[in-house]
Amino acid sequence: MRQAAALAALVITLLVSACGESSEPPAVGAAFAARANAVCQTALESKQKWSPFPVSGFNPTNPDPKAFPKVAVWLEEQVTPTFEAWLNGLTALGPPPTDGKDWSDVLAEVARIVQGNADEITAAKAGDTRAFVAARDRGFNTQPELVQSTTAAGVPKCADVHKA
Repeated sequence: MRQAAALAALVITLLVSACGESSEPPAVGAAFAARANAVCQTALESKQKWSPFPVSGFNPTNPDPKAFPKVAVWLEEQVTPTFEAWLNGLTALGPPPTDGKDWSDVLAEVARIVQGNADEITAAKAGDTRAFVAARDRGFNTQPELVQSTTAAGVPKCADVHKA
């Protein structure tokens, strides 16, 4: 019986390790992390339902301003609701029981993503290619910081919402 229990424990340990899960509790606490992950999963599911991007061959690093009207509408209708709900859902959780600094960093990165999307929309509506590229670059460059902060907080899967 003890051997069976030991074998079962070993199998569970190996499975958890193989999945990349840490045996350490999340920095923000297990219950809080579960609620945060649920918010992020909802945002990820929303993102997966976005309609296809409306402009084939669009190059966001060298955009054609003629495409901006369609791009702005798509960003506004598809991306904005997802990203704003993601930020609002995470903010509504309030402070975690532990590790408030890392959680604050997560919220700050998600807020930067929301603002970057808004800046892209504003630039597209104005036909401003330079501002559009700058906003897109800021958003793109946020991902490494988001990965770092979500990992530190113990909710690394939340970075998947913004991943390309």
